Amino acid sequence: MDIIEIQTLVDITNTRVVRSNQGTSLAYDQNRNFITLIQCIEIRSIINYNNPPVCNLMDITDLEFGSEYVGEHMVWTFNFIPDRIGVYAIDKKSPLGGLVENIDGVPIIKNLTETINIAKAIFDCKNGAYKNTIIKAHLGTI
Repeated sequence: MDIIEIQTLVDITNTRVVRSNQGTSLAYDQNRNFITLIQCIEIRSIINYNNPPVCNLMDITDLEFGSEYVGEHMVWTFNFIPDRIGVYAIDKKSPLGGLVENIDGVPIIKNLTETINIAKAIFDCKNGAYKNTIIKAHLGTI
């Protein structure tokens, strides 16, 4: 089964704070970004995941983020398994194209704990300069 990995420079910390009066506004907004991402992913598939997104400080210069983002930045990585093989395929050349289409351009809440300056408050999967979200598939199990 394919494991889908999403790496993003957008704060998608899963704080589990689902109401504004439960925790801080930061924790609430972080969780809102995570829930938004989950909703986009689950447009085409129910997913399985064992762990919430993991956040690490890393050098992103050689990763596939937009050219505006270089050096060390916080990167959130989220791994999941869709309920069906090939569910995000648009065609043979684009096995994850449907997922990219579902996520790209969706509004986010910015200025949380990101270490980049997000020009447009969206998940950006396509823009050569401002791409803040990378989607990959790996073989294996979570």
